[in-house]
Amino acid sequence: MMTFNNGNIELSTSKDKYANIIYLEEGGEFELQYLNPLKPSNKGASSNVFVLIDPSKETEDRVIKICKTPLSYTDTKSKGKISRFKREIRAFNLVIRNKIPGVIQFYGSGEIEIANYKFLYIVLEKAECDLADFLKMSKFNFTINQRLNFCSNIVNNFEKLHQIGIYHRDVKHDNIFCIEGEFKIGDLGLVTFRDRDHSMDYDDEKIGPFGWLSPEATNKMLSKNNNTYRFDCIIDDKSDVFQLGKLFWYIFQGNLPIGQLKIDDCKFNDVDIYNIIELMLQHNKERRPAIAQIQSDLLPIKRRLLI
Repeated sequence: MMTFNNGNIELSTSKDKYANIIYLEEGGEFELQYLNPLKPSNKGASSNVFVLIDPSKETEDRVIKICKTPLSYTDTKSKGKISRFKREIRAFNLVIRNKIPGVIQFYGSGEIEIANYKFLYIVLEKAECDLADFLKMSKFNFTINQRLNFCSNIVNNFEKLHQIGIYHRDVKHDNIFCIEGEFKIGDLGLVTFRDRDHSMDYDDEKIGPFGWLSPEATNKMLSKNNNTYRFDCIIDDKSDVFQLGKLFWYIFQGNLPIGQLKIDDCKFNDVDIYNIIELMLQHNKERRPAIAQIQSDLLPIKRRLLI
């Protein structure tokens, strides 16, 4: 049988073909498998992620994200994690209602019982790989035009999210997924909505991945409840812009931008591209461009490089 230990759902090693079978409210019985059988670990800080297999083969393999916190847990921190998972469900439903392209396909959500605990879950389409693995497997062997198109497509998808009031706040290379040659946004677990801002998060909580944090996310984490030092702790659309700047740099360079940047730090040696990224990485969010402006600024560069 499957077990639940310290926030992790572990699959059974039994040869019983029913040992890892689950029942979903909207779809019947499915089998769970690890994303990587050779490395049985779950991708996701707040969720367990598995491949969802239909034994009848009537539907293609999908992915299921299961909240690491059982619904029966009632302490403050657990309730916050469950609320965040519900926020991700709300975000996916908003994407579906607004027919936003460029976001990983959402098939449904509900409650599931595993090891005598009930959990929230989300079912999503299965990607071939994430952007991090895509770039590594290709050994970053792309032309500057191709890299520019990657960036343009990704920023266009984030602009669509911003238009419906969703800020991602967890932009990084392994939250962008490759599906049939298209890059799609995934992992909406840290999203916030324009009408809610950051009110649902704990004041001393880290919002986002280390190495990719915006200055305001870092300020929020470090200042905690000390109002004396709470300079700009609101994480919003311009925070996504900062993280997208880091993502752009990674796509062009294969590493992350740390410290003060100069044009001669760039391998790609294109002043126009560097200038866009440098503005996106400004410490003061007021100096960062709006996401729509980034797309506009990329157009003349794309035209120039196509000549």
